[in-house]
Amino acid sequence: MGRFLVALAITLGFAVLSTPLAHASTATRWQVTPCPSGAKALWLPRVDKFGTDISCTTEEARAAAVKEAVDSGSPTRMMNVAIAFAQQLSDKSLTAESSCVLGTKGAIGEAVGTCVAAR
Repeated sequence: MGRFLVALAITLGFAVLSTPLAHASTATRWQVTPCPSGAKALWLPRVDKFGTDISCTTEEARAAAVKEAVDSGSPTRMMNVAIAFAQQLSDKSLTAESSCVLGTKGAIGEAVGTCVAAR
């Protein structure tokens, strides 16, 4: 558990310090896709490789994915859990009017947002 907490601290520091600057050269906007009733946009740890994915799912399904990753003992999967939590925390401040970097995804409220070129 100690290594997991160290990995979480490093990941949170990386997430805060590596946030892309909001001065994208192309005018952008968030394209917001609402989640179905009973689901919300949550970051999930990947199973087969390093990283995370955002999906419309339930808290229960996310908790099961996190538990499975932690129980696996895989350092990569445990790092993915830390990254997913950091991304979810970071997205709490996102709104449909927030600036974004083209191609970025985020949890905007309970919906999935994708940063696209403004029309």
